[in-house]
Amino acid sequence: MPTAHDTVRATTHWKVDRFDADQTAWVQRRSGLVAPTVADFARAGVQPYLTTEVHGNLATTAGLTRLTSLLTAGGGQAIVATSARIGVGNGVGTAAVGDTDLSASAGSSNRWFQILDATYPQVSGGVLTLKATFGGSDANHAWNEFGVDIGAPTVTSGATVNATLFNHKTSIAQGSKANGQTWAATANISFG
Repeated sequence: MPTAHDTVRATTHWKVDRFDADQTAWVQRRSGLVAPTVADFARAGVQPYLTTEVHGNLATTAGLTRLTSLLTAGGGQAIVATSARIGVGNGVGTAAVGDTDLSASAGSSNRWFQILDATYPQVSGGVLTLKATFGGSDANHAWNEFGVDIGAPTVTSGATVNATLFNHKTSIAQGSKANGQTWAATANISFG
């Protein structure tokens, strides 16, 4: 009789919504917000001019260690709106389980980690959803790779990885974000 084996696999579905500089300026004027989120664009009835999707990711050793530590009450910071960020960079190498940072070339000027939008993370049907909105002056470079990092209880956006890079995905070029544009990255992470 065949035996059943338990397996766990982490999969991330990435989505990038893009709003051009004119759309961003219009929503800023209409809402009075300096850095509107995707939700603000939706409330104003503004749709992205382009949306792309990237499937798959690689859970890093540090990410899996953090996950198992939390499951066993071994300590560590959980993913909450103030502790996690989505990172994007221009690196084109292959993601590896030992990665501790994005592989962006030319150092920190070609990677950016953006704090999560206020209503994230969200969990539904066993899927963890993270979303970050990158404003007009954030992450203005080629978007070729993605990752989620987890830091201290309160993190800020910036070019340096926090304590734990949870996952890493390199993809075909998603394009280059330009100054004044607003782009949003969404990660839907499922385990199965």
